Amino acid sequence: MDEETLNKLAVEALLEEAKLGARRAEIMGPSGWTKPKETVNKRFLHSTLRNVVLSNKHRSSRKDKGSKHYSCKENKK
Repeated sequence: MDEETLNKLAVEALLEEAKLGARRAEIMGPSGWTKPKETVNKRFLHSTLRNVVLSNKHRSSRKDKGSKHYSCKENKK
């Protein structure tokens, strides 16, 4: 490829990227010009999921104990 063709392709790529940024900016405002992050903070995700699972286990065990207690009261009536 000659230099002129490469420059033309580079200009087209930059214009396309600018159009996408403008579309994102219409929806999200000025922060739309920044490219979206494609990586996930795996440490944060792992700790969040672990804590949610532990919390759900704790709540379900409290709920099970509470439901047995309420069923005993209902039987006495």
